[in-house]
Amino acid sequence: MSAKRRWLRWTIAVVVAFLAFAIAFPLLYAVRTEERRGQMPALPPAKGTAFRIYVADWGYHAAIVVEQPRGWRFGPPGEETAQFLEYAWGDKRFYFDSNYWPQSLFATLFLPTASVLYLDGRPDPPQLGGARAVYERTVDSVTVRTLLTELERSIRRTRDGRRVEPYAPARGYAGRFYPAFGSYLWTRNCNWWTVERLLDAGLASSSTGVVFTIQVPGRLREFTRVPAAR
Repeated sequence: MSAKRRWLRWTIAVVVAFLAFAIAFPLLYAVRTEERRGQMPALPPAKGTAFRIYVADWGYHAAIVVEQPRGWRFGPPGEETAQFLEYAWGDKRFYFDSNYWPQSLFATLFLPTASVLYLDGRPDPPQLGGARAVYERTVDSVTVRTLLTELERSIRRTRDGRRVEPYAPARGYAGRFYPAFGSYLWTRNCNWWTVERLLDAGLASSSTGVVFTIQVPGRLREFTRVPAAR
């Protein structure tokens, strides 16, 4: 066998091994590893009877926007009483650090990496211009309380249940990033997390297999698509 053919066979073997690892490891990790969640004190009853919830498709990731009950202070520093709260989750290096080097992207997609939760306060009605699609639903006080509880459980907390301090403000983002629970990889990415949190509150069906934003609308329950520019 010539040296050229040996080199070609070795290259093919390496590529096949890489692809097998890139596909198999994240799948096995998702199947065998339970999602980590934090604990927090019980939230007070939500004052009101109807609350709006939005799911925004920002192109490559989805986010949940929740109407905050009156008297609650769950917004980020400086926006604690914001009418609406936007929650999104993702890989720390890619999302917060804006690290797009090839080795960082490889780790983001194929290895369990540290995650962050993004939290931003928005006005009434929430300004979601720039989103590819926006979906809306109105829920009762019990459901909004359940959803906010599940969203807040993704933020790392102190022993007494308070949120840990957010990271320093990140350039290009109006909200703040917090250290989060859960490891990020392609089988457990931001879009899977969005559906999983809605599922916790009875607002979505199974999150199994969700990877891309285009898959999110089909998992929503009783949401209606609305114009993205609000």
